[in-house]
Amino acid sequence: MLKRMQNPQKGASLIEVLVAILILSIGMLGMAGLQAATAKFQQGSRVKGAIAVLLSDITSRVRSNPDMTGNNAVTGATSVSAYALDATWNTLQAATLTVSTDCETGSTTCTTAERATYDMTSWRQRVRASMPGGAALLTGDRATGFTVTFMWFDKENTTKGQAIDTALSAAQVCTTTAEVAGINRMSQQNCCPASADVPAGVRCARYGFTP
Repeated sequence: MLKRMQNPQKGASLIEVLVAILILSIGMLGMAGLQAATAKFQQGSRVKGAIAVLLSDITSRVRSNPDMTGNNAVTGATSVSAYALDATWNTLQAATLTVSTDCETGSTTCTTAERATYDMTSWRQRVRASMPGGAALLTGDRATGFTVTFMWFDKENTTKGQAIDTALSAAQVCTTTAEVAGINRMSQQNCCPASADVPAGVRCARYGFTP
């Protein structure tokens, strides 16, 4: 009487399923990492787009109110710019930004000083709303030109090379004379003024314009 031969492939289907699950899991992890990286780049793109709009906004506001922009190189008149803003990161974050007189849509006719106050408050509101932890500095005057420094928390500004890139990198602070004085080179455009005393994880972008 012949004996039935045992199936040598017994259990193979279970192994194949386990291998397939393993491969699928690795693929899902890769997709999750890609999605996280994409989110970082998307945030960076949104911030850059917001900066372009905000820079154009403050440039127009300052140029439309020249009497409040400080020293005048043409007439020699000296005064303090009403558009100057130089403070620490913590001070900027703690500030309560409330518009007392609406010079844009209100019925009140504003003086040039009231207009400058309104411009700075409403613009800072937009900066805060447009970028994560958004804040800005505005230094200079009509004679020398203005420097605008945008500051925000950046998800990409983390310490790389760790098991999990979550530790915040120290901000790049302007240290050299060239960096402090100008914004023509890349290092000067991306460093944070020492006076701002920004915490780790903050990124800066500096731009200049002449009223």
